[in-house]
Amino acid sequence: MGRPAGIILVLFLLLGNPGAGAPPGFAPDTIPRGNPCEDRTAVRHDTIVVKEPLELTGVEVAAFNTSRRLLDVPGSVSLVPPARIEQEDPVTVLPLLNQVPGVFAHAGTLNTSRITIRGIGARVPYATGRIRAYFNQIPLTNGSGISILEHIDPGVVERIEITRGPASSAYGAGLGGTVTMTARQSLSRPTSLRTTLQAGSFGLLRNGFSLDAGKNRVASSLIYSRTRSEGFRENNHYRRDALTSVTQFRPHSKALITALVAWSDMKAGIPSSIDSMTFVKAPSSAAANWLATRGYEDTGKFLAGVSGGLQAGERLRLQGSLFATIHNEKEMRPFDVLYEARSSGGARIKTTYSLRTGESLFEFMAGGEVFLEAFRYRTHENPGGAGVEGGLVSRNREWIQTFNLFLQGELEKGRLTLSAGLNLHETSTDYSDLMRAGESDRSGRYAFGAIWSPRLSANYRYLRQHAVFATLSHGFAPPALSETLTPQGMIDPGIRPEKSWNLEAGIRGSLWRYRVFYDLGLYSMWVQDLLVAERVGPDSWVGRNAGASLHQGLEAEFQFVLFRGPADGSWWHPAGAELRSALSLNRFVFTDFIDRDTDHSGNRIPGIPDAVVHLEGDVRLGGGLHAAASWRLVGPMPLNDANDGFAKGYSLAGIRLGYRHRVGRVEAEGFVQVANLTDTHYASMVLVNAPSFGSSAPRYYYPGMPRNFLAGLALRFDP
Repeated sequence: MGRPAGIILVLFLLLGNPGAGAPPGFAPDTIPRGNPCEDRTAVRHDTIVVKEPLELTGVEVAAFNTSRRLLDVPGSVSLVPPARIEQEDPVTVLPLLNQVPGVFAHAGTLNTSRITIRGIGARVPYATGRIRAYFNQIPLTNGSGISILEHIDPGVVERIEITRGPASSAYGAGLGGTVTMTARQSLSRPTSLRTTLQAGSFGLLRNGFSLDAGKNRVASSLIYSRTRSEGFRENNHYRRDALTSVTQFRPHSKALITALVAWSDMKAGIPSSIDSMTFVKAPSSAAANWLATRGYEDTGKFLAGVSGGLQAGERLRLQGSLFATIHNEKEMRPFDVLYEARSSGGARIKTTYSLRTGESLFEFMAGGEVFLEAFRYRTHENPGGAGVEGGLVSRNREWIQTFNLFLQGELEKGRLTLSAGLNLHETSTDYSDLMRAGESDRSGRYAFGAIWSPRLSANYRYLRQHAVFATLSHGFAPPALSETLTPQGMIDPGIRPEKSWNLEAGIRGSLWRYRVFYDLGLYSMWVQDLLVAERVGPDSWVGRNAGASLHQGLEAEFQFVLFRGPADGSWWHPAGAELRSALSLNRFVFTDFIDRDTDHSGNRIPGIPDAVVHLEGDVRLGGGLHAAASWRLVGPMPLNDANDGFAKGYSLAGIRLGYRHRVGRVEAEGFVQVANLTDTHYASMVLVNAPSFGSSAPRYYYPGMPRNFLAGLALRFDP
C-alpha cells in the first residue's frame, strides 16, 4: 500500500489549492453539467425536502442514512448523475457502473452479468452476489443474496449512488457495498412527451416513450421501452419489455409520498461460456451443449413500492416504505429445466431526531427493515439435452426471513463530522424438500444467529472546498441455502457467513474555481470465513468456509471542466468541454486458503483485474452539436484460484456524435455511435474456476462484442 499512498500525496501536492471558495460573480447557471461537486439537478430522494439549487460546495447524496453534501460524506461514495444517464442511455445500467472506481462489471450477454465492488463477489458464478442493490428503496437483492439489476430500464433511472465497502446503514452492512438507484422524480419534471428509436448492429432495435405530467401537488411519469437483439453469438437472441410508473404526491409542504410500479418481461438465449480454443478461433459460437438444447431464460418481474416522509416539527423526521416483488423464471438448460418463483415483501422505517446547539448539530437515527420471501423452485428432466421438458426431478420450497435494525448518531461541529453506527442483522431459512422419497427427507432450517456490524467514521472539511475522511466498518454476507448444502443435499449448520473489516481513508474536493473535482481513497479490507462454492456436477455445488482474503487498493475519480460557455451561442461557438477519469489499482489475494489438499494462500483472487482506467470526454457547441469519446483499459485477470491461467488485458475505445435542435415546443436529437472502435478481441466476462468434465477443456470465456454501431433519434414535445 506504500505506492498508492505515495501516488495520492504526489497528485495532491501537484494539484495544490490555487484559491479556495467560489470566485466572485460565479453564477449557479454556469455550473458544468454532471460535476459531482456542483450538480444542481440532484434530488434528496430519501428526504421530504423540496428540490432546490444546492450549494456550490457539493451535490447531495443519501449514503450512510442521511442526505448531505458529497464533500461532507465520511466514506467512499460515487454518484452517476442524471445528465450522464440521459446522455448515454445504455441498454442496461452496467456500462454506467463500470465508470465508477472500485466497481468492475462483467457482461457476458445482456442477461448474464456479474458486478463486483472491491473484488467482492468475483467468485460468484453467473450472477451478482455479496452486494446489496435497491431501486427506490425496493430491494433488488433476493433472499438468496443475488442482486439482479438487468431488468431495470436505464431510462427510468434518475440517478445512481454506489457505496463502496461495508457500512452499517438502513440498507444493511453489505460485504462489498451497495448500489441504490432512484427513479425519475416526477414533481421536478415539466410536462412533456418523449419518444425514442435506436437501431444498431446485430439486430439491436430499441424503442420507447415517456410521459411526464403533473398539476399542483401531484405528478406522474410513465415510461415504456422495448429492446430486441439477435446478438453476435449463436443462440444470443434477446427481448425485454419494461413498463414503469412513478407518482409523487405532496399533501402539504412537510410531507411527500412516492409510489412506484415496475413490470418487465424478458426472454433471452443463453450461449454460455466457451473454451480458449473456441474463444480464439470462433468467438461467435455458443457452447455446443447449450446450442443443442436451445438454452434460454424466460423471466417476468413485478415491483411495487410506496414510500413517504413527514417532517413532524423542527426536530423530528419520519420516513417509511412498503414494498413487494414477484419474480418468475424458466430456464432451459442442457442438464435440466429449471422453474423458479419468488414472492417477497417487506417494510422499512426510519426516524431522525435533530438537535442544534450553538455551532453543533446532533442527529440520531434509528430504524429497521423486515424482508420476507417465499421461494419455490423445481427441476424437470431434459432427456439427452434435446431441449424437451421431461419428468419432474425435484421440487423445493424456502421461506426466508430477514430482520435488519440500525442505530446511528452524527455530530457536525463546524467543518468536522463524526459518525457512529451499529447494525443488527438476522436471517433464517426454512427449507422443505417436497419431493422426498421414502426415508430421504432433506428438509431443514438454517440460521446463523445475530450479527452486529459497527461503523466509525470522520470527515473534516478544510480550505472550504477540500475534505479528508476516514472510516472503520464491519460487513458480512449471509450464504444462500445452496451454499450450505453437503454433497448429499443436506443443510450443514456449521456454514458461517463471510465477514469483513474495512479500513479506508481519502480526500476529495474542488480546485481552480470549480474546474477540477477530485476524489481519492485508499482501503484495506480483511475478509474471513471465505465461502467456497465447489462444483461437483453440471448444476451441483457444495459450499464451505475455506479461509481468508485481503483486499487492498486505490480508487481515484477526477473531473476536469476544460471550458464552459453560453449554451445558446453561435453555431460553432464552444458551449462546454469536460474530461472525466476513474482509476482502480488493487491487490486482492488469498491470505489463508486451502482448497482440499491445495494451498492457494498468496494467490490473486480470480476474475478481477489489478488495474482499470476509464477516460471519457465530451464537447458541446452552441448550435447543438455534441461529441463524446471514451477509452477503457483493463488489466489481465486470473481465471482460477490456482492462478495457472489468465485472461489477457485489453483496451476499448468508443465515439459518439449527436445533434440537438429545438423548434418551438418540439426538441429533436439524433446520434450515431461506434463501440469497440479498434475491433478488439477480448473477454467481456470470465467464468472463474470453470470445471472440465471428461476430456472437455474448461469453458472460461464470454467473448466481448466486436466493433458495433448504434444510431438513435429522440423527439420531445413540451405542451
